[in-house]
Amino acid sequence: MEGLRVGDGWMDGCSHLAYLSVAAPVLQEGKAPSQPRLGNLTASHITSDSIQLEWSIPEGTFDSFTVQYRDAQGQPESLLVDGESHTVTVPGLSPSHRYNFYLYAVSGQKRLGPISLDTITAPAPQKEKSPSQPRLGELMATHVTPESVQLEWSVPEGTFDSFTVQYKDAQGQPQVLPVDGGLHMVTVPGLSPSQLYKFNLYGVWGQKRLGPISTDAVTGAPGTLWVGTVWPRSARLHWAPPRVPPDGYDLVYGPPGGPQKVTPPVPHPKAPRNARAVIGVLGPIPTPTPPKVFQRRQDGGTDFWRGWEAYAHGFGNVTGEFWLGNDALHALTAGAPMELRVDLRTPWDAAFARYRDFAVAGPEDHYRLHLGAYSGTAGRTLGGILGGPRRMWESLDHFGGIPGINWFPWKGFEFSIPFTEMKLRPQRD
Repeated sequence: MEGLRVGDGWMDGCSHLAYLSVAAPVLQEGKAPSQPRLGNLTASHITSDSIQLEWSIPEGTFDSFTVQYRDAQGQPESLLVDGESHTVTVPGLSPSHRYNFYLYAVSGQKRLGPISLDTITAPAPQKEKSPSQPRLGELMATHVTPESVQLEWSVPEGTFDSFTVQYKDAQGQPQVLPVDGGLHMVTVPGLSPSQLYKFNLYGVWGQKRLGPISTDAVTGAPGTLWVGTVWPRSARLHWAPPRVPPDGYDLVYGPPGGPQKVTPPVPHPKAPRNARAVIGVLGPIPTPTPPKVFQRRQDGGTDFWRGWEAYAHGFGNVTGEFWLGNDALHALTAGAPMELRVDLRTPWDAAFARYRDFAVAGPEDHYRLHLGAYSGTAGRTLGGILGGPRRMWESLDHFGGIPGINWFPWKGFEFSIPFTEMKLRPQRD
């Protein structure tokens, strides 16, 4: 019946009052979808400049995600990720830096979270150290004949790709002899007898040519005697036998004007056993007085910027860096004529300067320096310096407190030479 409400009364034709009860329908509503939930945030892969983040979603799904963090300079950064992805790599990070990452999830109009992670990027990978620059040692002539010289050299540090021996022949024409980097010995053939040769050895390392180191050698002549190599208490002698070999040889030696000694006879190589022959190495024999080192600077461990008294009496340690002292130099140069040698060295090359007639005056003359003729490869510098060794060192010491000295003709004014050694010995005529 239309128009009636539950509980309304009405009269029928029999005048009876009746009531109609109508029950309201029960609506069966479906369950609302549950809200998605974020799980844990982890770092699955870490490098020096990136971090890969992963997260779990225990329940539901999200429309998108946002990763927020601050860079190494403290500036905020944000990274948007699609809702179907549960991993992202954050690039452009700094090595060994702590980062706090915050992950937010977006579902409809809601932003849930964050879940966070505190982690540190890996250290920067160490660059492979480039091999240290090799260094040439000493060059020696170990065996000499009238037509050849055998050279040997040392390499105290590192290895070279190759070597080059340079010299001038008897006609003054330059000659070049290449040597493999794995060898430290070569025989120079085709030389002329009784000729003085100067050999320069260069080491080749990559694109660099280092050196030279040098030695002199005199080739022999048939029937003559010559010295190949001299050591502190011995010498190696060479000679070529005459065209008609004798039964053997006696060698008499000794200092000039001093007592003579005779070697025991030995057989000639091609003669009968009871004959006499060539001798190779002698010892001991008198040798020239070795140079006396009176100054060395090599590592900057000793302060050379000192006063007059310090330079007069000396300072430092003779096993390292030191100055022997002006008084000592005066005493050493007051007698026979002396010569001065200054050795200069950088990690790449070396040079020297030699002066004749080296002398240092006494304190009454303010240790005035006297130098004679110059020779060498470094260029003349000390000749114009007066005022004694104190003034000499002040003039050489590099400005700015940098350990080393300045030698203008060789390296210019602004180059600090790290190694220098000064030495003296009796002058050779």
